[in-house]
Amino acid sequence: MDCRVKHSLALLGHINKMKEMHELTDVVLVAEGVSFPCHRLVLSAFSPYFKVMFTCGLQECSKREVILQDATPDSLSVILSYMYSSELLLSNANVQSVSTAAFLLQMDDVFKNCQKYMVDHMDASNCVGVYHYAKLLGAEDLAERAKKYLYQHFAEVCLHEEILEVDSHQLLALISSDDLNVSREESVLDVVLRWVNYDRNPRAEHALELLKQVRLVLVSPDFLREALKRNTALLCNSQCYSMITEALEFAQKAGLPRSLHLRYGMETTDLLLCIGNNGLGIKSRHGSYADFSFCYAPTTKRTYFMNSPRYGEALGSVCAGVVMENNDVVVAGEAGALRLSRQKSRNVEICRYHIKSRGCWEKLCSAEYREMYALGTLETNLYLLGGQMKLKNQYVVTNCVQKFSMEGTQWRSSPPLPIPLACHAAVTLKNKLYVLGGWTPQTDRPDDEPDRLSHRLFEFDPVKDKWTERASMTYSKYRCSTAAVNGEIYVLGGIGCLGADHGQARRCLDNVEIYNPDGDFWREGPPLPSPLLSLRTNATNAGVVEGKLYVCGAYNGADRHEVITKDILELDPWDNQWNVVAHGVLMHDSYDVCLVAKLNPRDLIPPPTDLLEQ
Repeated sequence: MDCRVKHSLALLGHINKMKEMHELTDVVLVAEGVSFPCHRLVLSAFSPYFKVMFTCGLQECSKREVILQDATPDSLSVILSYMYSSELLLSNANVQSVSTAAFLLQMDDVFKNCQKYMVDHMDASNCVGVYHYAKLLGAEDLAERAKKYLYQHFAEVCLHEEILEVDSHQLLALISSDDLNVSREESVLDVVLRWVNYDRNPRAEHALELLKQVRLVLVSPDFLREALKRNTALLCNSQCYSMITEALEFAQKAGLPRSLHLRYGMETTDLLLCIGNNGLGIKSRHGSYADFSFCYAPTTKRTYFMNSPRYGEALGSVCAGVVMENNDVVVAGEAGALRLSRQKSRNVEICRYHIKSRGCWEKLCSAEYREMYALGTLETNLYLLGGQMKLKNQYVVTNCVQKFSMEGTQWRSSPPLPIPLACHAAVTLKNKLYVLGGWTPQTDRPDDEPDRLSHRLFEFDPVKDKWTERASMTYSKYRCSTAAVNGEIYVLGGIGCLGADHGQARRCLDNVEIYNPDGDFWREGPPLPSPLLSLRTNATNAGVVEGKLYVCGAYNGADRHEVITKDILELDPWDNQWNVVAHGVLMHDSYDVCLVAKLNPRDLIPPPTDLLEQ
């Protein structure tokens, strides 16, 4: 230990013992009748408030007792403990009173630590109190953080009693915001009615002004009728009653008023995320979009962009991706050249998309390096499946499977694939993981190609913790796209051959194969408009939104000069016909993987206006 640190700790320890023994104490602090003998020197060293008090000729300079009007005994005890021992013993019960005392005593370091504690321990049950407390003290950074948390978790906050204890003007300011993360306006109306009924007599007079901030035309008619039946405060106020009945009458008319602003949570929608790029970007007079990935909302047919994993040196390339059960967007790839130059070895890098100011990618974990692997997900687990690894200076296709729990920190071994596979596809359906297609080593014909294509399908059941082979596809293939649609697995295009691969010529496919897991059989789907391949990796370029299947860009054919299409195809399983729903969209010439996740367009980047005008 550094000599100065050791000396300082020893000095602090001796002074603390002297305080406990009431030795050489020269002032007594009193909070709510409780006395604390202290040393003026120590108090002045840590608090500018006390330094001024004891050195500027005030009457406290000569008084033995100093009464602190705005400090509780508990908070003063915690602050004195910090002064004499460097320990700041904060808890959910005392942090606000300690921070108030620290604010009054001008102890900025304690005040900052209290704010950090409140941020770290913020949840739906206390964020309302933290927000209004921070506003009262003028702690703007803490207030802003609490406000963001409150808005983001408003639906959950409404379930706690703390929201019912705020003043009418505080609730009014809250429910008038467009930034509330609620998917249904019923949540807002419900909290207003609960707040009024919490203490009906004095609060009934505020019912009308609060009700005016509820977007009643967004509330379902059944909920409005039930609200009238159960709340006498609405029935007793003629204006409130009229507002509800007008909303019921409006509900019978089609559409919503154009001027009505939706809450933040109501704008969240399923988006097709075309993640990754070829490094060149989309050129605009507003700058290069090389660090952005194309996003498309099928329901509104609108285009957005999100930060690419290349941005901020998260990943140099993307090889695979999944969307977790909790809507986390996760991609796997390799570090960029700059990071690789600083690392001793290459790894498979796993990154997660973090939604904050326009989103960024954060490293989740790393795994042993391999190529042409697949990434799968079940519940809160990631699975790294097969691929090609370098062992003893030779490239070997492996059947190795590793599992990473999002609640843990390490990769663990999982039952291996029944056969070694590379360039295969993985898809999740009904809490089971399916692996299909790809390459597998040639063993029975040593004079032929070293690898052959697979048409086999394997199912992993996490409950039984085992793989089972299911019915085989009609075609052996790789570089195909997969998606789960209405309880079935769709396999689109790719490069392959009919039946098992015995060395016959391979071609680019336009066929669609559909697997039914309940009956364990394959059926033929509507052929693609032309033979299509997924893009640079073997990851999928298809996604499902509201029961419809979309293919976002592709290679037309497998010739030397492949032609890239930037069209988006749509398949409605009921119509069984492919349609082009967007032509020449603003995606990169070659991206890496198409995923579907629920995101809010407000958190994304709008496209450049000059390209939209084209």
